[in-house]
Amino acid sequence: MIKQIMPFILMLVLAGCTTTKYVKITPLTKIVTGDLSNFAQQQHTFAWYPNRSKTFLPDSVNKTLFTEYTQGAITQIMQDKGYTLVDAPQQADFLIGYGLAIESELSDEEIFDKVGNKVGLVLNHLDPKEFQKGSAFIAFYQPQTLQPQWQVLAQGIAKNKVSTEERKKNIYAVMHSMLNRVPTRVAK
Repeated sequence: MIKQIMPFILMLVLAGCTTTKYVKITPLTKIVTGDLSNFAQQQHTFAWYPNRSKTFLPDSVNKTLFTEYTQGAITQIMQDKGYTLVDAPQQADFLIGYGLAIESELSDEEIFDKVGNKVGLVLNHLDPKEFQKGSAFIAFYQPQTLQPQWQVLAQGIAKNKVSTEERKKNIYAVMHSMLNRVPTRVAK
């Protein structure tokens, strides 16, 4: 009998001796559509989709700041992956467009009507004065037809009152998470 319970005792002793560092991460739910299997071999340059961004944020928020942060984050992430930003959309291998919204300004049904996907994250248990559902969308388009070839829609918890620096960090983290499936180009 001792031989049978010894592994459990050992497990409890070892578990009591370990230390764990917990990292606070905001959950993010994503839907990805499209195929990126040969993307890095075929695509080298990107430009911004005409009217590249759509923001559905309250008037109390500096939409220009959100747009600058988002565009800067996407540019940096894509350049770190080996892609080159070009000014002329007709010279790019693909175009990038994006959107940002919070639940009070754009419902899940309206998101579905605009992008054809719905994550459906439910946050009824949170105080809407402190938190809202935040949605972000990134799409890669073919430059000739403006048809989407890949897109990702993400939703998570957006805290209403945070510092500008914290918001900038959050935007970068969300964009990085959304673009993590984009393959890195190998330098030739």
